Amino acid sequence: MRHVTRAAPPPLDRFIETFWYWEGEPLGYAMDTILASAGTGLMINLAEDRLGWYDGADFAAAHRMRGIGIGGPQSRAIAIDAFHSRMMGVQFRAGGAYPFFGPAAGAFADRHVALDDVWGADAERLHQRLVAASTPAGAFDILLGALLDKSSEDFAHHPAVCHALRSFARAPHRADVESVAAGTGLSRKKFIRIFSEQVGFRPKLYLRIERFQRALRQIAAMPLVDWGDIVERNGYYDQSHFIRDFGEFSGLSPGMYLKRRGPHLQHVPMPG
Repeated sequence: MRHVTRAAPPPLDRFIETFWYWEGEPLGYAMDTILASAGTGLMINLAEDRLGWYDGADFAAAHRMRGIGIGGPQSRAIAIDAFHSRMMGVQFRAGGAYPFFGPAAGAFADRHVALDDVWGADAERLHQRLVAASTPAGAFDILLGALLDKSSEDFAHHPAVCHALRSFARAPHRADVESVAAGTGLSRKKFIRIFSEQVGFRPKLYLRIERFQRALRQIAAMPLVDWGDIVERNGYYDQSHFIRDFGEFSGLSPGMYLKRRGPHLQHVPMPG
């Protein structure tokens, strides 16, 4: 197995969390549950021209698209095929896809979109170049160049979105949307519209998902999980409130998550 990552250079690092490349042998299970997240991913299958994902009750609804596509921010768990022999992609930060996919970025929430629906024929040409790349480093360079070619010149969100993301990051479990909106100088309605367009979620849903993600990071760092501490540190009203949110965003109970979780925070192996 080979797993390679590369950090994005400035100023892209404000929008891109990482470039990644993976190749390996089949795993011992067929599907992964992917947990709710405010981030967007660009996924490229380098072995064949297809990507698949599953949603609905028990992830019974199967979907397919061509081998290069965008997975938008997700407010619910989905499932993906656990194994492709050679893959690469980009993980964008919350709201980070906006400079590269423009006004369409806000329309990606809870959706998967073929890149050729956004970039046209350039997406197919990019896919062919990435498949032909001889090394992960070469593929990263090609993908970085393509993103730069498609990006806006100033690499900037609307100032109100910048202000909100900074404010929310400090304490998503205590952030007050009304106060943050007032600090932008915009009306509440206009602030919510612009935030939703560039990030993909309305501010309150974004904060709920960020609180869930904060709890996941704390759970991962605990040798022995103290659920009461997780509830208190993340501002849930009580344990029932935490369990409801956890189930909505993961499709699992907290206990089942602990039993099934793997090495990757966002991926939970599904038993066959």
